[in-house]
Amino acid sequence: MSTCKAVVLAVILALCTGISRGQCPATCHCDGTVVRCKGQQLLTIPLSLPDATTTLDLYNNSIASLPADALQELTNLNTLLLWGNRLRNISRATFRGLAKLRILSLSSNQLESIDDGAFEGMPDLYEL
Repeated sequence: MSTCKAVVLAVILALCTGISRGQCPATCHCDGTVVRCKGQQLLTIPLSLPDATTTLDLYNNSIASLPADALQELTNLNTLLLWGNRLRNISRATFRGLAKLRILSLSSNQLESIDDGAFEGMPDLYEL
């Protein structure tokens, strides 16, 4: 019976910490639903981020592009910090599925173009 209790406890712990799709990437530090990957010289957004992520801090990396729908699984995301990267373009589909996004930081990038409708579907976005 103690093995059964241990399994149940492990499942509950995994659910409570928000680990469902992925573990904390090795280049990041995770604290609950906050994922910080700042200053790691990342070229791309880390794969397999936890689905429950509410804050994703990618400040001061070397990310030059955001693939369409790269963040769509992060439906709980409310803060996305991308400042201090090398972003050049934002496509219409970049932020698709991020309806809860409230804060989006894109300053200190090399933006040349932002597609029409890139920020549609984010009714709570108040800081850009």
